[in-house]
Amino acid sequence: MSEDLLPANATAFERGVTLAMTDVLPVPIRELLDPAQTLIPFIPFLAEHESVDLWFDDWTVARKRTMIEDALRLAGLKGTRLGLRSFLTYVDALLISTVAHPRRFVLGRSALGVQPLKFPAYTALYLIKVGLKRHRRGLVLGRGALGRHALVRVDREPIRRANIAATVSKAPGTQYTATFAHRRRPFFDEMAFGMGFDEFIDRKSL
Repeated sequence: MSEDLLPANATAFERGVTLAMTDVLPVPIRELLDPAQTLIPFIPFLAEHESVDLWFDDWTVARKRTMIEDALRLAGLKGTRLGLRSFLTYVDALLISTVAHPRRFVLGRSALGVQPLKFPAYTALYLIKVGLKRHRRGLVLGRGALGRHALVRVDREPIRRANIAATVSKAPGTQYTATFAHRRRPFFDEMAFGMGFDEFIDRKSL
């Protein structure tokens, strides 16, 4: 409504109401809906608007903006290995190996190496690598001394977040089991010169 349509004897209240009902709103809608430009206080609301499924409040602002911008693509990748890998990158985890929906081993009808032993039937199995941090003054058997940091446990938050990311990325009917033991003791023929018997190497597959 235009103020020009009011009669000459319009009151201050009527003129104020007219100005409040104007069609020109000084709200930068385009900028507020842009993950790269929206104001920091609006970021959580924009994430809700875009139906972001994976979110942690202690993420950096840059990671939050990237997640919002990537939300539509990630939604289309749910239920795929690429989707799992993509979601895991947001929690600093890496998918090393997968076995998708193995069938049970049946004697005489199953080939070794094709249908793995001891895997749950119709359940995807993931080998995921996450970075865990132990307190630098924590107790190491045979090399550490008891102190105030000796009983500090390893922070398992990265594992919890990787599990959440894997759950978000899966299809509704998919069941999965995740293992985070991405290190193993080397076989004798894998040991390099100078390697100790108490050392570990990275696993390449399940």
